[in-house]
Amino acid sequence: MTILDRYLTRKCILGILLVMAVLSGLTLSFALIDELNKDHDNYGFSEAMRFLLLTMPRRVEELMPYGVFIGLLLVLGNMAEGGELTAFRAAGVSPWRLLAALLPTLLLVLLVNFTLSEFVSPAGERAGKQGKQRALMGITEQPLVESKAITPEDGVWLRRELDSGYEYAHVGGVDGQGQLTGLLLYRIDDSNRLVEAIFAASGVYLIAEEHWQLSDVNVTSMTTSSSGSRHYQTRPWRNPVSPEQLASQAFSDPRKMTLRQVHQYLSVGDRLKAASLPFELKFWQKILTPLTYISMALMALAVVIGPLRQTSMGQRLTMGLFIGLGFKYLQELFAPMAAVFSVPTVLAVLIPILIYLAVAQRMIARHA
Repeated sequence: MTILDRYLTRKCILGILLVMAVLSGLTLSFALIDELNKDHDNYGFSEAMRFLLLTMPRRVEELMPYGVFIGLLLVLGNMAEGGELTAFRAAGVSPWRLLAALLPTLLLVLLVNFTLSEFVSPAGERAGKQGKQRALMGITEQPLVESKAITPEDGVWLRRELDSGYEYAHVGGVDGQGQLTGLLLYRIDDSNRLVEAIFAASGVYLIAEEHWQLSDVNVTSMTTSSSGSRHYQTRPWRNPVSPEQLASQAFSDPRKMTLRQVHQYLSVGDRLKAASLPFELKFWQKILTPLTYISMALMALAVVIGPLRQTSMGQRLTMGLFIGLGFKYLQELFAPMAAVFSVPTVLAVLIPILIYLAVAQRMIARHA
């Protein structure tokens, strides 16, 4: 690492930390106001703060691309205003060499992002959600062993294709021992007609057979002319989804899942024919995170070299907010294309990144 690399890395890291502190503080403040608006006697300021602090790693992870962009924009802008970038350029340092000097900063940010995404955030989300639920129910004592169960509030929906029609399942909960509770099954024929409704009080997963054994089962069958109900002490449910997948606090929210959990869900989703688009989008967003940071760094460099070379910090901050929001809106614009126009999810995630890379490269070519 050269002197230039070390100098830029030190300044950029400090700038990014400052911006992330401001963004995190604002996010925490707005989230706290939202939490305190919930009218619950047992859920006050201390409980809300504990929940928000435990779930803050996920919020920080989501803010990082924008914090990196604004931080680099402010740092590079100050250097341009002070004549440092002009001195670098006069010494023969090209814009692409400046981008290379930013890579150590991006590597450090990626390491932090990976740590938050794969280790800190999931544990914090699980502990925060469980603590919030205990507070809402008025339970003050802490459990001796951390539960990984989902509650009826966290119940998940599954869809599975059958030989004739579809099966829709709502799993009400999974306890700490992996026992399923409150299962509702609806089976639809090819004509979208409900032919069977099943309620099971509980169920256990048979590892060897790779399906569930349900207990205390009520089955209601319907035909075009009649309907009837039956009760079974036990009944198999041939669904391959495992207790570990159901017991994940984030099973139904890809934003709160690790890359491994998202991939595992998608591998099961193919067999279940589940609606997996949000999970595919999140999977590719995680995979393409390095390219996202590179595009944001290149855009920050292009803006400083080009239109904002001689502007105030306030103007750069305003432009940074608009450009960061623009990237977010592009992501939200192209994500539905994967469903509406059957565009591959990897392309829907990649298009905003490529747009920013192309625009930044064009700006650098014009002003270099």
